[in-house]
Amino acid sequence: MKLSIETGVHGRGVFAREKIAVEQKIIRFTGPILRYADTTPQTYAVQIGPDKYLGASGGFDDCVNHSCDPNAGLIIDGNEADLIAIRDIAEGEEIFFDYSTTLDEDDFEMTCHCGSNRCRGRIRDGKYLPEDIWQRYLSLGIIPDYVKASRAALQRRK
Repeated sequence: MKLSIETGVHGRGVFAREKIAVEQKIIRFTGPILRYADTTPQTYAVQIGPDKYLGASGGFDDCVNHSCDPNAGLIIDGNEADLIAIRDIAEGEEIFFDYSTTLDEDDFEMTCHCGSNRCRGRIRDGKYLPEDIWQRYLSLGIIPDYVKASRAALQRRK
């Protein structure tokens, strides 16, 4: 897979240097396993389970940016997180995933500046995704089990 790190929408971003077909694995996120207490808002980490994160690896995975209209998504299986294309990605296109798909912290939100026509304005826990987006992401297999469980618990409380 030919990728490059270049200046993107949000500073450094990962770009496709060749066409990437839908469902193709782009990269595996790696890095040390961290707990929530080991992270800060400035930590390059992706949540992969309740109180489990992959920290900075020094690789491409540290530079994948967010979009509310992503072209990729994470498939999380235990300690492994693979970024896959959820649609065809053109050569030269920046690669994005929706950070909300992996978030389940209840204490982290940030303003979104992705600039897409589908921008929700806030990046927050996946359990709060609008129903149509939730259903789309479910059908793509990019909502991890811990986020599904959190949303189910939230709906039971309503």
